Amino acid sequence: GSQPAMTSKVRHVSLADGPPAAQADLVWANMLLHHVQQPTALIQRWHDALAVDGFLMFSTLGPGTLPSLRALYRRQGWGEPMGALVDMHDWGDMLVEAGFADPVMDQEVLTLTWATPAQALAELRTLGANAHGQRFAGLRTPRWRDALMREMLQAESNPGQAPKVSLQFELVYGHAFKAAPRLPVAPETRIDVDTLRAALQKPRSRP
Repeated sequence: GSQPAMTSKVRHVSLADGPPAAQADLVWANMLLHHVQQPTALIQRWHDALAVDGFLMFSTLGPGTLPSLRALYRRQGWGEPMGALVDMHDWGDMLVEAGFADPVMDQEVLTLTWATPAQALAELRTLGANAHGQRFAGLRTPRWRDALMREMLQAESNPGQAPKVSLQFELVYGHAFKAAPRLPVAPETRIDVDTLRAALQKPRSRP
């Protein structure tokens, strides 16, 4: 006999314009957090948007990103090529402070290689603008760009090999659950109906 069609119970909720409270089952944020000026506020929005036992998964860049390019900028007195990046352990602390449970963090370092500095710089621009507070305030000149590309090649020059540019990126991965709210313990406690309902829900099994 024919099998009944399976229907998904996952609720898809947009977070673009004020997320509805406690309705999403999954928040997925890929390479977003390092663009955000106030990541703790965004993490709190994710927590507010998730239903109890909802799942958060995200990835972002870690502080081990572009060490050779940072060193090059320091040698030349050019300031910083990008803003400060957060360590994965600090991300875990932020998740707990926002009310998430069972945070799991991991990281890896990837090395990407380009044939020319121009190709590398074109891809770096897709990662976002330099958000460092003390970044160079004016426009860079073509002469500065030529110097940057020349330095990038010299840093990677190997006798007998074709010139190339290699840059390292630390990728940080994290996931966590939204736990049921803890009811306060006091001689007299006032709890709104939504909080009480969420606390009394039967926890769903986790994979």
